[in-house]
Formats: sequence, structure tokens, C-alpha cells
Amino acid sequence: MDPSAHWKELNKKYYKFHQFNPITGEQKSLDFFYQRIAVSKWGGPLAATKNYNQVILMRTDDLLKDSIVFFSNNGKIISKAQYKEIDRIALFDFLEDEQLLLLKANGSYYIVDPFKGTKKSYDLMDQFKQQQIHKGLIVNNGFVLMTTNYEFFYIPNAYEPQVHKMKPSNLTQEPEHWQVIPPQKTQSGKVELLITNPDGGIIHIIEDEKWKIYYNKDKIVNEIDKKLPDLRNIKMISLSSNYKNLALLQYNNSRWVVTFISDFFDSTDCKQIPIDLKEEDIKKEESAEKDISKIERPRRMLWCGDDCVVLQLQQYIVLVSQDSYIKVKMSNSHFALKQEIDGVRILTQKKNEILRKLPEAYVNVFLPLSVKPGAQLHSAYESFEQKNPIEDDELRSKKAELGEAVNDCIKSGQFEINPEYQMKLLKAASYGKTFLGNQLIDPNLLNETCKYLRVSNALRRNGGIGSRVVTYEQVLQLIKNPDLFITLLLRYNLHYLAIEISRFLKFQIKQKSTIYTHWACCKVESQMDDDQLCQIIKEKIKEEKGVSFTQIAQKSIEIGKSQLALKLLDNEQSLSKRIPVLIWMANYQQGNNNSYYEKALIDAIASKDSNLIYLVIMKFLKTDMDETYKFGILSQNPVAQAHLIYYLRNFDDKYLQKYLQYLKKYDECGLLAINQAYQQNNLTEKIRFLEFAQKFFEEESKDSFYSKILQEQIKTLNDLKQEVEREKKEKSKVIMDERPLNSIMEAFLSKDNIQLAQEFAKTYKIPERRFNITRVKALINNKNWEELERFINEKNKKNVSIPYELVADMLIKADQEERGLQMIMKMPDPEESCYMLLKIGQQRHAVQVAINNKKSQLIQDIRGSINDNQARAQLEMYLSQNQK
Repeated sequence: MDPSAHWKELNKKYYKFHQFNPITGEQKSLDFFYQRIAVSKWGGPLAATKNYNQVILMRTDDLLKDSIVFFSNNGKIISKAQYKEIDRIALFDFLEDEQLLLLKANGSYYIVDPFKGTKKSYDLMDQFKQQQIHKGLIVNNGFVLMTTNYEFFYIPNAYEPQVHKMKPSNLTQEPEHWQVIPPQKTQSGKVELLITNPDGGIIHIIEDEKWKIYYNKDKIVNEIDKKLPDLRNIKMISLSSNYKNLALLQYNNSRWVVTFISDFFDSTDCKQIPIDLKEEDIKKEESAEKDISKIERPRRMLWCGDDCVVLQLQQYIVLVSQDSYIKVKMSNSHFALKQEIDGVRILTQKKNEILRKLPEAYVNVFLPLSVKPGAQLHSAYESFEQKNPIEDDELRSKKAELGEAVNDCIKSGQFEINPEYQMKLLKAASYGKTFLGNQLIDPNLLNETCKYLRVSNALRRNGGIGSRVVTYEQVLQLIKNPDLFITLLLRYNLHYLAIEISRFLKFQIKQKSTIYTHWACCKVESQMDDDQLCQIIKEKIKEEKGVSFTQIAQKSIEIGKSQLALKLLDNEQSLSKRIPVLIWMANYQQGNNNSYYEKALIDAIASKDSNLIYLVIMKFLKTDMDETYKFGILSQNPVAQAHLIYYLRNFDDKYLQKYLQYLKKYDECGLLAINQAYQQNNLTEKIRFLEFAQKFFEEESKDSFYSKILQEQIKTLNDLKQEVEREKKEKSKVIMDERPLNSIMEAFLSKDNIQLAQEFAKTYKIPERRFNITRVKALINNKNWEELERFINEKNKKNVSIPYELVADMLIKADQEERGLQMIMKMPDPEESCYMLLKIGQQRHAVQVAINNKKSQLIQDIRGSINDNQARAQLEMYLSQNQK
């Protein structure tokens, strides 16, 4: 195709339809108008299925009957996935990794593999059964959806669906249009939505952060609104590929207007251009619809580059820039559009092409009658190639112009799709470069261009299935994301192409290992002998770093080749990778998994890594296998046995008890049961565990010591239990509502059941100080003064644990004032005791405390406070005697 053909001028800027290839397959009969169509990014395949929302009198879509069909770039069928359901489809589009997502209105959806034609079902559960899904949009490998009540939800990962509700939209009627901005393109780092507001303006929602609206001129609320044009009656929104520029399609005063807003509302640069969307020469279907805005409304609005939008009508497309527009009638009414980063891809029944803006360099070279240096150099090289050289001394002598010409030829080669013209342009650049130094041109530019064009052409030359029609600019973007690049190639099992590209572009070990692992996982599906397969895989990847045999072994297990999986795992050098896979294999193979656990245990012991040994033990114990068998395997090796005992003692008392019984260590079983008994808060459970312990000690007939002690303890606890139950049943007994445990304990102490009270306090973890004070109260109530004296002296011997002033207060309230005063006088701090006695009006006792402790300074301090004659006389006598 002539490089200067099919140009469309738009206000001194040029756009061109570049044909990648003609359609030769079944896509020729595809009805683009009435079907559900999805086109993948990066020059990938097309998917189609029936659209049951459309009413068609005579259907011509037998090709899509009961199925989803995938077409390659040449129009041939790649695969078919069965699909007979007639539920309304809310979303039919490709995820970033080129799997197709079909979302139904009820919240269930399929992810379909375009190469294998297999589909996997998912469900968002009951959340969308009542308020069904109206529409959805893809964002990376997830999607955003709008329900019938105009609320928005975000699912970040379609493979592991978790529903995140966005900020409420506050909409009361359906918005005309809305768009999603992916998190990697936003300042907030979160998903953002732009929604047309039926009342005017644009609603801007940031995931779970905030809701904001940009109003029209009638509803100015801030400075940003003052800079914006009229934002009423917005019918469509479109964001450029870099997500910086916004285009709005509005219908105001019976005319269509496209509004361009630069830098996403952060700039005052807003331009509007009225356009005509009538297709007067196209026969429209008869309809009862009278609203012109609905009749003429475009199907889609997409950006072509960063300064032009394309509107898709029934048989026209309209190219609109900030200052002009042009209508282009398509040669075929059956076509679909897909926005790419550098243009708009167009698929029809006849051809696969892309519409792009021509760069200035390309226009310089190929514009008819161009006298630019690039055109002169290209013409000079063509003459040289045809052995009819023209005079080009003038161009050679002007180094600056020659440098410009070389750059123009290189950039034109980057833009050109036809390999023949690419070659001519790059040869022309090389020809001109021979007369230049390195000062006027980047010395690596030509080499880098050739390098990336080789990749672009290799992707297109690959053939039907898996081939991609990509431009130079798209290849550069894919290279920046090598993981995605390799994923797209492996989607169609293009292992050889993927490894050649990764070597050619010097990708990291990670990408190369991903390719070899994927190849091996596909290889194990072949019908070959296990030993032969294992040897082929081993030889192929033995020199490659980072390749893990564990993933290949997992794939082998999934397809039922367990012996091959074990052979492959023997080649895995990392035990930390091998052991978890062996455990996974054991769980996956429900019937015969003994050998996997045994092998995992042997490898874990060989690794000398306690974490791995504990991992095997923990997983092994959780299986349904016979316990005797499990204990036998784990006890064969002393290292494993030591780890088992440590693990059980710290994490699993239940299994420890069973294991000790297996070893017939009944005394240890008994001690463990005792320990468990005293961890129980419930008396019944405590008695049960002690009885359990007693049985174990009875098995050990050599020593009856523990058995006798337990009998006494069980008897005491049973008595305690009976007493507790009796106290609870007594209707006449007043039990404190706030502290019923304390009331029960008081009942025991009041009846001098000290042992039962102590056991009760221990069982219910009553603090010792609280127990002591309760006992003091019981002794006062029982008027057991001798025991009270002894008990307080015993407890306060080393330090004061029972406050004397508290005991004194209790005695005074019990009409035992003298005993209470004596208790205050026993306080260890004479000064505190003295002042407390003064406070309650006991001046004689206060003076006595000061004199008994020979506190001269204290006596002087309280001297002025004493007005009791007897106390004052005693104080003065003491002072006169000490002064002598």
C-alpha cells in the first residue's frame, strides 16, 4: 500500500487508515451490528456471542449459536466456548491478561480462555440478586459495576472476587455514561469514576475516599467550576489513553457539541466544537423513538492519540479535533472499534486496520511534492537503490538538514506498518547516516528502532492463532511491562517466540523461568512415558535459572500423573519448595497419600530446618489416617520424635495425651491431665480431668502416692461442688448481685470451710487480697477474735497485705470500737496511725501511740490539736519528763 494513500486531513493534521491484513476466515460472515463484540488490546483476538437484548426478525448468526467464538487477526476461529444462557449480559470484554469476562446481571460471571475455549464460573453471591447489575467496565484484571439503583462496586481481582462498595453516587436516575480510571493512572492510587450527572455536571468518585461534583455554569460552587464550560446534557465521556485529557459529547439546543478538557479539570484549557452527526445517505431502521439525541447518538466515542476523538455511527466514523471535524464513510457497515494507546483499531468483515495520527516526520517524508530534507533523503536513497543516483550533494553538505532527514526517516520507519516500507526508510536513514558524524544524531537510535521493529514484525508474522497486530509504539509499552508481555504470548502457548523475544530483549531471569515453567506444564500433558517426559523436561531446563520443578509437579498431579510428579520433584534442589508441594500432593491425592507424607518427613529431617519439620508434623496430624500409624511414622526417627513432642507440648494437649498413651507413659499422662484440670474454670470439668488423671496413675501400680492425693482432691472438689450448688439453691440466702462469687466464698468462710473456700478462690481465680479481706469479714461476723488476731499478724508479718485501717473500719461498724482502735494503733506507721486517731476524735489513743513510739517531733506536732484534758495532761507529763 502506498504510504501516501488513505490520508484524512483535519485542520492541517493528517490521519491514516493502516491495514494490517485482510480478513480471510469465518469473521467475514460476522454481524457486528447485532452481536456482542469484544476486542482485546495489544492487537489481540476478537470475541463474539449472541446479543439476546436485540430483537432480530431474521437472525443470521448461526456461527455464534450456543457459543462464544474467538477470532484471530486474520478472521479465523481460534476456539469456541459453549454458552447457551439467555440471561442479560452486563459486561462482555477482555481482562488485561486477555481472558474474556462475561458478567451477567445477577452477579454470576465466566472467565473464558480464548485459546482453549474453556470457561470457569464465579459468583458474587446474593449481593446482586435483588438490585441487579446494569453495566460493568473492565479495570486491569478486575471490573467496576453499576447496579439498577445506580450504586457502584469495585472488584479488584476477577479471579479472587472481593466486592468493594464505592462512595454513594447520590443518583436518582440512570446516568447517560460513566468511565473508570485505573489506580495506576490516578493521583490517589485508587480507582476513580467519572459519571455524567443527569442534573448537569460530572460526578467524580474516588473509591472509598470522597465524592465530588464539577457543576455547570448554573451551579457554580468553587473556583474550578468557574473555569469550566457548560456541562449540561452530557451524553458520553471518553478519556485519552494517558488518562490526562477528557472529551465530552453534549446535546445542547438541538445540536451536538464535543468538549475537550485538558489535564483532567486542572487546566483552564477547555475547547468546544459543534458537530453534525446526521447520516442522511444511510437508511435508518424504523423506530417509535422521536428523541433526536437518542436516534443520532453515536455508539462509541474513543480517543485517537491525544488530540482527536472518533465517534462511531452506524456506517460513518467522525474524527473530531479541538478546532475541526471530518466524517468518513466506512466501506463496510459491519465494524468494531478498540482504543489503543496510539490510535483506534478497526475490525470489519473484510480487513483489520488501525487509524492513527501521522507524526510530523512521516508527513515530511511522504506528503506529495514535499521538499523537506526527509523526503529528499528518501528519494535519493530510492534512486541509489535503483542504480540511478540523483544529485544530492547539496543535502549532504548541509549537515543540520541531513541530520533532520535521517531522524525523519527513522521515525517514519517506526510509524510504518508495512515491513517493505520500514526497510526502505531505515536503509535511507542508514544511507544518510554514513555522511554524518555522531554529533547530530543519536548513534543508538537506528539500532534500537531495528531491534523493536523486529519484535513487532515477529509478533505479526507468527500466523493466525496468537498473532498480534501491534505497532512500534505498542511494542515499546509492552516491553515496559515484561510480565504482561510474556503472559500474552503464553496465553497461546507461543513458547519459542516468547523465549526468543526474552533473550533478544534481555529480559530478567524471572520472565525466562516463567516461560520454561509454562512450557513444561504443557509438556506433561503429552502422551509419553513418564521417564521419557521427565528426562526431556530435565534436559531442557537444567541450565536455566529460577525454574521451579514444584509447579510442574503440581500440574502433573492435577492431570493424574502422580508418579511423574514424584520424579520431577526429585530434581527440585530447594527442599523448602519441595516439601510444601509433597504435602499438597498428599492432600490432593485423597486415596493414597501415605507415601507423600513419609517422603516429606524424610526431606524435612534432611533439611535440618525445624520449621519444615513442624510443618510436616502439623499437616500430618490433621489427616484422617489412623493415629497409631501416624504416631508410628513420626516416632521412627529420634529427630522427628523430639520435634513431635515439643510441638504437642506447646500447641496440642489433646494429641499429646494420645501420644503419651501410645508410648504407654501413664504417669506423664496423669500429670498432663492434672495440669489440664487446673486450667479449667468449671468445677465439673476440673473433677473430670482429675478422675481421668487418677485412672492413668492406677495403671502405674508401682507408686500409689499420686492416686491417694487425687482421691482426696476429688473428694474436696465434690464437696465444694455440692456446697456451691446448695448455696445457689437457697432462696433465703441473700447473694450480692454485683459479686455473687464473693458471696459464695463468704458462705464457706462463715462456716469455717477454709479448704473449700481456698479451692473455690483458686478455681475462679479470686485474688489473694480479696480472699483475705473476705475472711477477715467472716471472722468479725463470727466474733472469732483470737483467730482474727492470729490471721492478721500472720498475713502482715512481712508486709501489710491486709490494711489495718480497713479492718478497724469493719470492727467499728460491727460495734467493736475498742478492738477497732487497737487495730489502728497497730499500724506500722505511727504518724499515720496518730493522725487517723485524731481524725476520728480519739485523742487519748493518739497521744498514747506517739508516746509509745517515742516520737518527740510527732508529739510537738500534735500538741496544739489536743484539747482533751486527760490526753493533754499525759502529753505534758511526757514532755516534762523528757526535758529533764
